[in-house]
Parts: sequence; structure tokens; C-alpha cells
Amino acid sequence: SSGINAEYGGVQKRMQHEGQWCMLLALPHGTDPVMVNNQTAVLQQGFISYLDSKQAAGIINLPVPEQTSPYVLHIFPPCDFTRINMKRFCPELMEGAGDCGYLLIVIATV
Repeated sequence: SSGINAEYGGVQKRMQHEGQWCMLLALPHGTDPVMVNNQTAVLQQGFISYLDSKQAAGIINLPVPEQTSPYVLHIFPPCDFTRINMKRFCPELMEGAGDCGYLLIVIATV
């Protein structure tokens, strides 16, 4: 949909400005395989499937006290945008992340 593509484009544009953004990777975690499988299911069913069904990124505005420019937190499910940026900035994580499901989080200035 054009809305999601516009969102990806807007974030990608912000990511061209060094020092104006950071990228985080949310992965399932657990102390044993059963716990990891449970966390993977929660991540997949609760977040990834929802964002995929809406064809949207999660967006949260984060006001910063005593600053005029707030930050915006963008949460992306696995997609071309996340794969391109993971390959560019953290290729070593790309292989393992795809197997278990993940969310890519970008915090950027407005």
C-alpha cells in the first residue's frame, strides 16, 4: 500500500542523517529452547502478524523534555525495508534473525 511505502521512505530519508537515528533489533529470547519457541510465537502472533495485516509500521511519538524536536519510534515487521537495512548495517545478524522472527525498531528525530 502507498501509506506503508511512504512511511518506509520517510524513515529511510531520516536515516541518511548521521547521528539523527538509531536502529534496534527485537528478537525472541529465552533460557531454553521451549522458552525461545514461546517468545517466537508471541512475537509472530502478537506483533509481526498484526503489523503485516495492517501493512503498517508501528509509530510512537516520543516527546523529549526541554527539547523542541521529539523523537519518533518506528517498529517494522520483517519486510524488504528491514532486510535491506539489516544487510547494510548488521549483516552478521541477518541470518539468525530471519529464522526466528524479529522487529526492527528505528528511533529518529522528527
